[in-house]
Amino acid sequence: METLISLLIVVLLLVLPLKFAAKFIGAKNTGFFACLFALIVSALFQYGVDYYFPRLDDTYDWLITVPVAALAYMLVLGTSFLKAVLIAIVQVILMVLLTALVAGLLAGI
Repeated sequence: METLISLLIVVLLLVLPLKFAAKFIGAKNTGFFACLFALIVSALFQYGVDYYFPRLDDTYDWLITVPVAALAYMLVLGTSFLKAVLIAIVQVILMVLLTALVAGLLAGI
């Protein structure tokens, strides 16, 4: 049961920031499952980039990660590329804040 709850928390921590960012920026598809599918497509795209460019340095990794995630968000969420880049940036900010909040609540701070 704890495993299922932990998995649910992880999925919510991943999907909700993307859902909020997509709705805030103005994407067409902002449903829960559309955002979950966008995250899966983004992860597959990023896996493909890591597979074809294995020697990519961690310093420049974010230069590839943001446009690749934005491409996936553009295709799945139905928005322009620039809006998708903004969605990717806002999603990362919201994910960090939400993760810190949940960690603080679980730690009892």
